[in-house]
Amino acid sequence: MLKVKNNSQFSTLNSQLKKIVEDIRYAGGRAFLVGGFARDSLLGFKGEHRDFDIEVYSISQEKLLEILSRHGKPNLIGKAFGVIHLARNGIHYDFSFPRTENKTGIGHRAFDVLTNPNLSFEEAALRRDFTINAMGMELPDLELVDPYNGREDLKNKVLRHVSEAFAEDSLRVLRGVQFAARFELKAAKETVELCKTLSLSDLSRERIEEEFRKWLLKGVKPSFGLDFFYETGLQNMFPEIQTSGEILDFLAEQRGSLNQQEAEVLMFAALLCLPEARPLDFLKKWVPVNILLKRVPALLSSLALLEKRDFRRCALKAGGLKLPALLKQAMGVEIYGEAKKAGDEMGIWDSAPEPFITGQMLLDMGFKPGPELGKIIKHVFEMQLRGDVKSAEEAVLIVKGPMSQALS
Repeated sequence: MLKVKNNSQFSTLNSQLKKIVEDIRYAGGRAFLVGGFARDSLLGFKGEHRDFDIEVYSISQEKLLEILSRHGKPNLIGKAFGVIHLARNGIHYDFSFPRTENKTGIGHRAFDVLTNPNLSFEEAALRRDFTINAMGMELPDLELVDPYNGREDLKNKVLRHVSEAFAEDSLRVLRGVQFAARFELKAAKETVELCKTLSLSDLSRERIEEEFRKWLLKGVKPSFGLDFFYETGLQNMFPEIQTSGEILDFLAEQRGSLNQQEAEVLMFAALLCLPEARPLDFLKKWVPVNILLKRVPALLSSLALLEKRDFRRCALKAGGLKLPALLKQAMGVEIYGEAKKAGDEMGIWDSAPEPFITGQMLLDMGFKPGPELGKIIKHVFEMQLRGDVKSAEEAVLIVKGPMSQALS
């Protein structure tokens, strides 16, 4: 075993987990931090973990429940899967047992799962997807257990499957896309060849959507995911996607300046931004979220209006100039600076232009209710979009002047 010394993550663990581990060890058990903790620690992750996956060996489920009951109120999520959840002081722990899985049918959930606390860590890790996720850190000393050389693969930036059991769960192909993007990994040749043999037709739309979100919203370099996507032939299942790695990577660097909804709209638009893409077909089939169905096609169609004379119309279509300016810049068109300056001056950088004239304003000016009000609002708004009317004061003067006379 390799001990990772002075690990910053272990120093952040409060005494409650240490006490639980002491009780597990006193009862003859062993406990390992799994679920990406070892991977993230080796990568130098500096954030704060508030969710921990702990795999427990050599004691029974009943004994573990008894131990956890001393520290809180454990919740047995599923007896068959042997997962026990415990929450304390805003920190969540999932305790599980090593298990084996046998494919019993078609579908992501078609497995016969058997927990076995007497398995070795090496045997249990055979069911994991990639070597970088098949590592663990034994508590309390954080000794790295790495039976399939995940640490070396992580160092060499290689994404490699653990065993042929990988093929029993086709979701792992899409997981490969998002892991490649998140950790800048290149897939091993044998992993690519295995993925090519797998069909994703048994996967639910929800699971597919989840992996796409992780790829686009968590990927440090989404281009690595795109490389894996094409190498494994996923374009055959998702032919609507047309993009480039350069576009995705540029926009991934901008996500931190955007709110969650803006980031989702921008990254899904980036995935579907080239001329041969069919964004609405893809979204309806795989990510039928109303805000994306509405805003992604609107953003893509607004790109044709991203010129100085049409800035207001572009902002109206896209809900502001910011996202089309970013996407256009990612596509190699130097427009961002000009659009930002104009957007700030006109108040349309983060939002669509609002009509200067409203129905209530017209009523307050003495106009009678009726269809003419809508015509006036539409006409003045059109002048506003052309730039002929630049303020509410100008709009009011026009309404009170020529329009008032025309309607009298």
